[in-house]
Amino acid sequence: MTTDTILITGSSGLVGYPLSKLLTVRGDHIVGLDPAPPPEAVPGVTCIESGFGDYESTCALLERHDITKIVHAGGISGPMLSRDAPHHITKTNLVSTLDLAEAAHRHGIARFVYCSSVSAYGIMDEGPVREDAPLRPESVYGATKAASDHVLMAYRAEYGLDAVGLRYSTVYGPRRATDCVIRTMIEDAMAGRPTRLPQGAGRRWPFVYVDDVVTATVAALDAPTPPQYAYNVAGPDYPSMEQIAERVWSELRTADIEIRGNPDDPIRERLDLSAAERDFGWTPDWTIEAGIKAYIDWFRR
Repeated sequence: MTTDTILITGSSGLVGYPLSKLLTVRGDHIVGLDPAPPPEAVPGVTCIESGFGDYESTCALLERHDITKIVHAGGISGPMLSRDAPHHITKTNLVSTLDLAEAAHRHGIARFVYCSSVSAYGIMDEGPVREDAPLRPESVYGATKAASDHVLMAYRAEYGLDAVGLRYSTVYGPRRATDCVIRTMIEDAMAGRPTRLPQGAGRRWPFVYVDDVVTATVAALDAPTPPQYAYNVAGPDYPSMEQIAERVWSELRTADIEIRGNPDDPIRERLDLSAAERDFGWTPDWTIEAGIKAYIDWFRR
């Protein structure tokens, strides 16, 4: 396999950090662009803390380091963040993607992988949801993901940018810093606190363990030019919130979890993963049982 020099934005984050580690192990050179330092230094990763969101700095970075591929995982990482600052969300997520796409086009980048989100779909029709489903986001965050997808699809169609968008479902696992019901259940049980969730009873959710997200991203980096832009990434199962609570309780018998709900609770449909299997040879490995156990083991360590 040819060694690449890969720019990873958000290289200290939930996905970017383990992705950087995996790619360096196989011999790629990584330039990590993130204002936050990594949890631990990774040999083979050049960390850059300034310049994200600045077009001229991005162009200079691509040229200086002779970047061949890009994984764009940086930005506001979920609809729960910066709710009172929609302009900041838009500038951070959408404008930075536009600048990076233009720089990638000008520099002749071989592959641009964009870490999109299931939030781009917003209101979903009955699943399994395919990648050609309409994008009807319900949050500014989701709108920036949908708009970025459209920008990259246009660069792909008009200018030949080899762009791939991965629509991650809700990611859980080690080092997740933002709100996550699985993490809440685990942390509460370990601290001897009860968990009282105000919504979710009777609902299913296509969670995905972070290791599956990383392997999907590597598969998207390596695959020949795919026939479509967008690909869904989710776990192999579609558990209810009650099943998730039962799995946490089976590992931590101190768990005391109560889930409430009403008919207006959000619905998250199952995602169709057949396109990623067909074009990348990727399928998820981590069942909800295995993922929760590994997550708890990480907390214990």
